Amino acid sequence: MSDDPLLAVEGLTTTFETDAGRLVAVDDVDLTVDAGETVCLVGESGSGKTVATESITGLVDAPGSTIEGTVRFRGRDLLGLSEPALRSVRGAEIAHVFQNPQEAMNHCYTVGWQIAEAIQVHESVSNAEARARAVELLDQVGIANASARADDYPHAFSGGQKQRVMIAMALAGDPDLLVVDEPTTALDVTVQAQILSLLASIQERLGTG
Repeated sequence: MSDDPLLAVEGLTTTFETDAGRLVAVDDVDLTVDAGETVCLVGESGSGKTVATESITGLVDAPGSTIEGTVRFRGRDLLGLSEPALRSVRGAEIAHVFQNPQEAMNHCYTVGWQIAEAIQVHESVSNAEARARAVELLDQVGIANASARADDYPHAFSGGQKQRVMIAMALAGDPDLLVVDEPTTALDVTVQAQILSLLASIQERLGTG
């Protein structure tokens, strides 16, 4: 078995070209994450945490952005991959739980449909199989009466429930690394504790980094 970390980031630097000149949003960041390990980025609002995590899988909006350094996932340099190759990594191997579930979900489709779609992006399964898996994932993240709730639209869910749905969607591809961006923002302290406990239980059960 390799002793290499699951994720190794060296010299990660992300810049944007603006009317005022070159803006350095992420400056020479190094970090490693082992399988089953939790690593936290801590910093004030606007310090570049989100840009840093989205740079790992090339999610930073282009044009106008440049990502430099080395991002190795299981020994493979992600920054050297083409966009189609990166798409095969996103979701299936590295999944993101974005900061604002309200904006990350499509409010024109049921949550079950959206999770099933994420499953079918990575697996060749029937609509019925994808739905069954979506219901299973909703149940795993603590959504009560998951079979019925799968047919509800995002507006029918509370903030904490939306975050649980986003975690279920991220787990649809059985990723080895889960990148979670401020998962408890705008939630009350009781729900915050529930979400953190849920993430810890997922990590313990699946060995996710």
